[in-house]
Amino acid sequence: MDRPAIAAILPSPHKPFILIDAGANSECTPLNLAQFAAMGEVYAREILHRERPVVGLMSIGTEETKGNETTRETFRVLSKSGLNFKGNIEGHDLFEGGIDVAVCDGFVGNVVLKTSESVGHAMGHWIREEFSRSPVRLLGALLLTRAIKAMKARLDPDLYGGAPLLGCNGVCIISHGASSAKAIYHAIRMARDSVRGRVNELITRTIGGAA
Repeated sequence: MDRPAIAAILPSPHKPFILIDAGANSECTPLNLAQFAAMGEVYAREILHRERPVVGLMSIGTEETKGNETTRETFRVLSKSGLNFKGNIEGHDLFEGGIDVAVCDGFVGNVVLKTSESVGHAMGHWIREEFSRSPVRLLGALLLTRAIKAMKARLDPDLYGGAPLLGCNGVCIISHGASSAKAIYHAIRMARDSVRGRVNELITRTIGGAA
């Protein structure tokens, strides 16, 4: 491995997906991105239990010719990699359920991650604000309490505990500095699953076989 990468697990209406790299490397070569794709594919297969993970490359258009020089070359590398490569994807593809692994450099990935978090917080604020505008809306909120709690649970970042730093000689889970006890519990669970799933061994075998 040339560089490790942060594999953030994000929820979508259909199934969680992996965003890699989510902030470890702001500048990447096509080889780096191809290795990120391979690591994400292993993690999606062994930990998220996707039989044939779909890999997409973040760009500014779905056509092969779109993007910068790095993404265009990465497209060519991934097309020959043997991975289940869908091709280029755009921001709106992330939450539509069609991919399991979204590949990008850490600059783009961190912007996507932080933007997604802020949109979630903004929506929560808007929902509370609109429900509190009148007694009738408050009554409606009470009737929807169970549905709102279920939706909140699906978006709870503590369920993931943190993000694995893939490509290290060991298991590393990056958690937020303000993580709750629940988040740390799930971070430990993620580390356990990585060991049981032999993620590092499989990444080494996959990268070594492609070298």
